[in-house]
Amino acid sequence: MEKLIIPEGSIKEFILSFSSFYKAAYAQDMLEESGIGSTLKKLPPELVRSCGTGLYLRTDSIQPVKEVLDEKQISTRGIYQIQRDGNRGKKYVRMK
Repeated sequence: MEKLIIPEGSIKEFILSFSSFYKAAYAQDMLEESGIGSTLKKLPPELVRSCGTGLYLRTDSIQPVKEVLDEKQISTRGIYQIQRDGNRGKKYVRMK
């Protein structure tokens, strides 16, 4: 896993992948109940394993998201940070 160095307090983009659409939708509901907004979208092809749907979020810290998922006993297949380059390309860095 790569370690990204991002200035504290800056907004980052994340994708969470799950084993099923239903798990992703349930996670979205639980995050929303905790005041954390997310969007259910198709995963990029390079991240698809079984379920093609994931949660996209923009936040300054992924920690509150992890805490809600842990508390609700919702497991992810992966948590990825989206890193953009100047040429509009994207790189997905696995965080978990």
